[in-house]
Amino acid sequence: MRFVDLFRLALSNLKENPLRTALCALSVAVGAGALLLIAMVGLFGKAQVDTTLQTLGVSGLTVYLDTQSTGNPFSADLINQMEKKITNIRYAMPIKAKPGTVRAGHAIQNAVFLGVDERLGAVMQLNVLYGNLLTKSQAHLGKPVAVIGDDLARALYGRTNIIGRSIRIRVDGRDSTFTVCGVVKSQTGALGSVVSAIAPHLVYIPYTFLASQQEDADQVFVQCAADANLSAVSRQISNFLTDRAQIGGTVQIQNMSGMIDTVTDLTNTGVFLFFAVGGITLCVALIGVLCSMLAATYEKTEEIGILLALGAQPRDIRRLFLLQSSVLCAFGGFCGVCIVVCLLLCGSAPFIPDWKLIAALLGISIICGAAAGLMPAMRAARLDPIHAIHK
Repeated sequence: MRFVDLFRLALSNLKENPLRTALCALSVAVGAGALLLIAMVGLFGKAQVDTTLQTLGVSGLTVYLDTQSTGNPFSADLINQMEKKITNIRYAMPIKAKPGTVRAGHAIQNAVFLGVDERLGAVMQLNVLYGNLLTKSQAHLGKPVAVIGDDLARALYGRTNIIGRSIRIRVDGRDSTFTVCGVVKSQTGALGSVVSAIAPHLVYIPYTFLASQQEDADQVFVQCAADANLSAVSRQISNFLTDRAQIGGTVQIQNMSGMIDTVTDLTNTGVFLFFAVGGITLCVALIGVLCSMLAATYEKTEEIGILLALGAQPRDIRRLFLLQSSVLCAFGGFCGVCIVVCLLLCGSAPFIPDWKLIAALLGISIICGAAAGLMPAMRAARLDPIHAIHK
């Protein structure tokens, strides 16, 4: 039989019992819509986590002192020596952090000021929107320049591109005028609501403005070579600081790259679980389709026998029932997808499925429909035409 004839016959069979067809299509629509919605929630959550990790911009190793005691200071000079002595370290940048306020005109904002140097771009993956990060001369000479987030720029001037504009910084009770040399994507939103409430903005300024090269640094960001063993580098750093430098305190080293990889693996597992839960809902709907197709084979036994007696081949009968279940599931899946997309658009949801995901879901619906109709199709194709006609 021709495909067109089989398709027409499949549609005719579906129309004979509209209530059963509608209920089966509804179950598939609910399953497909639930799968799409659950998948979108999982993918949206993963995208948010990935964006947050990228916004933080920290990788490699973070070194700090857990407890302070007598001994050599944990200074920028010592960090520079460590960078030269340990071969697998590409960059090691000391950080000095102090709270304060920043003002422009009548606008004033709380901020945390981070003393950094020209290695800022090498140890942190910042998204530079306008201007540039600190240069070597600006960092070493302590020039009054600052790199701020786009949120702070908008709060002070009402726009993000404020390169060359002046801001008034107040730290440790002293006021200084700085020039904005760079604007980056804001980071504090990724640090959580508690941090954002205390200090909603980060401002990068030259390290020498906040501390001398001999004062204790708060922490150190270390960027290692691409092929370096971070655990081995951590041991080398600990040995250098405690044995050779004899600093006063307990050295703590965190593998930020490993923590980010762990979080990424957890989000991937979460997305897989979301898809699994959505898949279960679709499988439940397909059970209804299977039962419906089995019932149809019993009801159509006499007609199947007539078709076989008229010259139809068993493969034609198989194709007929497979096509019937596939059309039913495709229609239900299409309706479910349309309903979910309309609800998301009307509800102004932060995530909208793209056409690739929709096409994949429709393809899955058709494949699952064919799988649900396989057993009824095989049963119908094995019927003996004489017994089927006299049933």
